[in-house]
Amino acid sequence: MNVLTLHISDTAKIEVDNSFNGKETIKYNGEIVSEKKSLLGENHTFTCEENGERITYEVRISIKNLTRVGIDIYRNNKVVLLS
Repeated sequence: MNVLTLHISDTAKIEVDNSFNGKETIKYNGEIVSEKKSLLGENHTFTCEENGERITYEVRISIKNLTRVGIDIYRNNKVVLLS
């Protein structure tokens, strides 16, 4: 199930999928860049190239207040999204 689709720019998109059995999948421009299984959330880190520059993303998935999924995204250690 798609939990989040975030357009970073005109050419970069991050998708976060989470299944009911706890499998978390992170896609960058449609390509799977990280998969982990967790019931309480995991940290996913991947690198890619954007405009000739090497970029590191970190996607932190967690359970917030026992009621919802939280997704925080960092690009080169700078906040892109806090939820």
